[in-house]
Amino acid sequence: MRQTKAEMEQTRETLLDAAETLFWEQGAVNTSVLDIARTAGLTRGAFYYHFKDKAAVFEALLARARAREVDLPSSEDGDDADALAVLRAFCLGVLERFVEDRLRQRMFGIVMQRRDALGDLEPLAQERRDEICRSSYAYQRLLERAASAGRLSPAWTPPVAATTLYSTLMGLLDQWLRAPERFDVCSVGAACINQLIDSFDVSPSHRQATTAN
Repeated sequence: MRQTKAEMEQTRETLLDAAETLFWEQGAVNTSVLDIARTAGLTRGAFYYHFKDKAAVFEALLARARAREVDLPSSEDGDDADALAVLRAFCLGVLERFVEDRLRQRMFGIVMQRRDALGDLEPLAQERRDEICRSSYAYQRLLERAASAGRLSPAWTPPVAATTLYSTLMGLLDQWLRAPERFDVCSVGAACINQLIDSFDVSPSHRQATTAN
């Protein structure tokens, strides 16, 4: 019997889930189309009905990961004096969403940690890494707003502060995913992010009030 549209979409998602699990656990280079189909409990024919090859699956996984992202508020929104608070809330939210979402964790691991196991998929992964790296530009725009409002400490410039914040956040996610038993990324990570963004703020009294809230 012909599948309904909803059933076809579910089959596609099942294949994506299987591919994501295998790419994370054993590497894409060690995963065949048949492996994906069998893990999904489907036939190779079902795989080829939905995807041309492994590259098409990986592209779909990357698209699914992008769709789950939460964008940093526009640099045009809100009061410049609140830019650091917006940046703080966003970064803390990144930590919380990462811990709660196994899909985010696996895709981060596949793209950022399994480079040697991607084979022909490496160029697609590099494009994704470049996209993630460009997110630091959004941090910089918010920091430029803070600077224009006189809120950024003279010890920091927006480019250096943005790069430091991005590197800290990515490092926390990377190290926690490699060894989650070593530390609580929400509490320890939040302390790291709060202290770093506190150092960006020119006003100690404002830093304390913002952190307390």
